[in-house]
Parts: sequence; C-alpha cells; structure tokens
Amino acid sequence: MTYHHHPHLIAFIIIGQSLCTNSFSTSCHANNLRTSRVHSPLHIANSSNNEPAASAVRLNKVFKATHSRREADKLIESGRVCINNEPLQTKGGIKVVPFRDVVTLDGTIIHGWEEMNAITQNDVDTKGNFNTAATVNLNMESFEYVKYFKPLGVTCTCDLHVDGNIIDEIGHDGYHPKHRVFPVGRLDKETSGLILLTSDGRMVNSVLRGEWKQPKVYKVMVNGRLEESHMQMLRDGIVITTVAQRKGRTEEENTLVAKTRPCTISRIGPSSCQMTLVEGRNRQIRRMMEALDFRVVKLQRVEFMGIHLSRGLEKPGDWDYLNGEEMGLVEDALRLAREEKDD
Repeated sequence: MTYHHHPHLIAFIIIGQSLCTNSFSTSCHANNLRTSRVHSPLHIANSSNNEPAASAVRLNKVFKATHSRREADKLIESGRVCINNEPLQTKGGIKVVPFRDVVTLDGTIIHGWEEMNAITQNDVDTKGNFNTAATVNLNMESFEYVKYFKPLGVTCTCDLHVDGNIIDEIGHDGYHPKHRVFPVGRLDKETSGLILLTSDGRMVNSVLRGEWKQPKVYKVMVNGRLEESHMQMLRDGIVITTVAQRKGRTEEENTLVAKTRPCTISRIGPSSCQMTLVEGRNRQIRRMMEALDFRVVKLQRVEFMGIHLSRGLEKPGDWDYLNGEEMGLVEDALRLAREEKDD
C-alpha cells in the first residue's frame, strides 16, 4: 500500500448545528435561519419572469460530496430539503445560487457545496453571475484526485452492495476520501492497471466524452502468435459488436456494430502487444482480439491521459495522490474542455 500526505486542500462539507427544535414541518421556518444571505430560490422550471443567475446549479448537486445524483433526488422528493426556509417535495426545475441561497437537510444547513461544484466566493458577483476574471480559475483545490493500481477481480462501480466494488477495495488498501469519489471511466473486472478516482464531477465530460477523449494505453497478451497481418488489421480497425451499459435503453438501442477507430500498436512479444486507444467501447480490446480468433489472457492498462502506472504504483492495490505534473495534465484537460464549451 502507498500512503502519502494529501498535497491539495480539501473543501469539507460541514453539517452545521441543527436549527430545528420542533418538528421538521416547522424547522424550515425557524427564525434563526433568516440571515442576510437568504433570497428566494430559483425555481427555473416555473420562472418565466426572472432571468436565472448564471452561476445557479441544480439542487441535487448540493449533495454531491455525500450522495449520488439519484440519492440526492430521493432526498429532495422526500420533503426533507428546504431552500431559504421553503420545504420542497419535487426535484424538477429547481436551481440554487451559490453564496446566496441557503439549503438545509432536516433543518441543518449544508455548508461547502459551492466549492464542491468548483465555485468560490470570488467567482460570483452580488447578482449570482460569474465574474469575468474568475472564469480562468478551475478551483481544483476543492477536489481529490488519486491514481490506483486496480487489482483483478475489482468491479468499477460505486454501488457498495456489489461485492468487490472499487470504493470498498481502495478503502481496504488505505485510501479514505474526505468526499464521495468515483472512478473516471472503468476497467473490466478481469482487467488490472491504472484507473483514476476523483470527487471532481467535471472529469468525466472532460476526458472521456466527445472530442475530449484522452488516450489509454494497454499491454495485451493473447493465446496465440500475433502475426504482422494481425497487427495491421488491429491498427486499421476491425468491425466488432459492443453493447453499451446505458440505463433506460433497450439492448437493441445499446448495441453498436461498427469498425473500431485506427489505433497505435507496437509489438512486445510473440503473443503480446501494446495498444493505444482513444475510443472506449465496452470490452473493446477483447472484442477486437476475438474478431481475429484470439482470446485475451492478460490485459493491463499502463497509461491514461499521460499518467503512467509505473510512476509510484508498483503492485496491485497501490494508490497515490496525483503529483504536480499529473495534476497539470488534469488541469489542461479541464481547461480545454471548458474553453471549447464556452466558445
């Protein structure tokens, strides 16, 4: 196991004192909750007269450090959440303005949710709009970023009901995050190697989707000899069938039959090679090898977005915080995604 002091500041979500002395139905109207910062919440779905503040975020994101999106939606629907003294029983169309709206759960103020959404006090003006000069600040000090040598048999899910889930496993290996973290992408249960975990929700869109997908490098061993003709076919792309894991869609809608994108491949040995992919279709390398009548016997990811497994992670179960150079790679990816989105 690898232990290091955390090099980044962490923004804690602190649950303040309980503000209710009576039943919950009256706690949202307690006088001591009426502070100078209280304003009406932004009911975006029902707001046709007021222009919403640019910095407003969806209410479920207030709880992102401790709850998944679905869990937060359930909290809101249960009636346990208030905005500026107003109880809510719906999740739709509600947004809150950082450093202006007060959110409570069971009468207790939620502090620090702005930082967990990469927004600081200097980022917004008195009207809740972003300051122009603040848009260059990514506020990365509010989040956790770690790399992990995922062992075989570990499932890349945050569902703690799943045996061998990655959150429990990295906890057993000594990493205890201050906030709710999640893996950036996934590795198959039968695949080992480098994976990143973070509390920064911007990472997924910035490194895994669309034109911002980052390269991933794998070492692959198969159950036969890889001829040069096989290598060239893999480089050029092979038609494979993959099934995505998107909920709410039928199997037919999730099934993709298409040629893989061209990729970089170099030989390591008679039956092994190194492959660099940009796309990330489900079990892609295994499907590509199956199309050539090979079976993958060992698959390990050794690099992702320029971060190397060999730097600080020696054996399965090792983890480490990203160093300065690696944080720079993450910052570059986040900044590029935001600049192109703003354009």
